[in-house]
Amino acid sequence: MSSDIITPTKLAVKTKSNLIEQVFETILQSGEGGIFQTELCKVFSLDSRDGSRLVSNLEKRALISREKMLYNGRWTYKVIVKKSPAVTEFAKKPIEIASVEGAPCFSCTYQHLCSSEDETSQYSPEKCTWLEEWVLVGLNRIMIPSQQQTTENI
Repeated sequence: MSSDIITPTKLAVKTKSNLIEQVFETILQSGEGGIFQTELCKVFSLDSRDGSRLVSNLEKRALISREKMLYNGRWTYKVIVKKSPAVTEFAKKPIEIASVEGAPCFSCTYQHLCSSEDETSQYSPEKCTWLEEWVLVGLNRIMIPSQQQTTENI
């Protein structure tokens, strides 16, 4: 793929998250064929280490996938969008603080021991009664007003 096909506008990048967003948009614009990581580095004037970290960040978020390939006599990665644009737009929406307000995890004494990956641990989100209670209380807050509206409409 030649770099003249993708010509994103070089905007002044103010934060790391802006840069990540711009890089993802460039990968998205490259279509199903993807873009080589070295080309991304050229477009955004990044050295290979910074480019690799940035692309790795997107890969950890499961937004892209990387495939090792030989390009112009050198090993690099072909970067391809993993999720659909609709899902990506949904993921970009800001999280409202109210959705996690009062979550027991933030002040939990056992947070450092909590893991959903270690099935033998007694501390996991699946076994946590405090988390279960918090979710049920939150669900009741949502369900009770909607149930009241239903009975009022009858």
